[in-house]
Amino acid sequence: MGKITGNKLTTNLYDTSACDKVQNYLLTLLESQEGYRIRPLVVLCIGSDRYTGDALGPLIGSHLLENTDCLVYGSLDHPIHAGNLVETIHMITRQYHHPLIIAVDACLGKTNEIGNIEVWEGGLEAGIAVGNRLPCVGHISIIGVVNAGGKIGYLDLQSTPLATVMKLSKVIGSALQGALNTVSQPVTAIR
Repeated sequence: MGKITGNKLTTNLYDTSACDKVQNYLLTLLESQEGYRIRPLVVLCIGSDRYTGDALGPLIGSHLLENTDCLVYGSLDHPIHAGNLVETIHMITRQYHHPLIIAVDACLGKTNEIGNIEVWEGGLEAGIAVGNRLPCVGHISIIGVVNAGGKIGYLDLQSTPLATVMKLSKVIGSALQGALNTVSQPVTAIR
C-alpha cells in the first residue's frame, strides 16, 4: 500500500506507515515549491460539521490549530465551506504575499477506495461530489476518501461513519503536523 503515480501519493489509513508516507511526501512536495522557506505557508481545511463525512477538513484544522504555529483556515469552530470559500481565498491572498497553500478536503470515491489518502502537487476543486462549482485552490492538495459516492452526494456525506472520518483525520492531521513543524517559519501579514 502506498504508491506514487505521477505526482500523486495514494495510501490507506490502515497502512501502518501511512502517516510517515504522507508526511515524507508532503515534505518532498513542499521542498519542491519555489521559495517555500520564505513564503507564508497556509493550510486551508475545507468542510463543514453539518455532515459527518464533510467534517474531515474542520477536524484536521482544529488539530493543527492546537498542535502547530502555522496559519490554518478552517476548523470546527470556524469552518470553511461552499458559502465562504471564495471570500476566504481572497482574504488569504490579500493578507499574505504569495502564500503557499495546502488544501485539505474530504472526498467521495468508490467502495474499495474508502480510507484512501491522496496527496498531490496542484489544486483541488471542493464540492464536486455535491454539485458545487467552486474555484480550484491549493499548491498542494490532500484528500481523504470518507465514503463511496452515489447519485446524491449530500446523503453519502451524511451517512458516513464517524469512525472513518476520525481515523482519517488522525493520520492526515499527524502527518501534516510533522511536516509543518519541520518546515515552519514565522509569518507576517501584509500591512
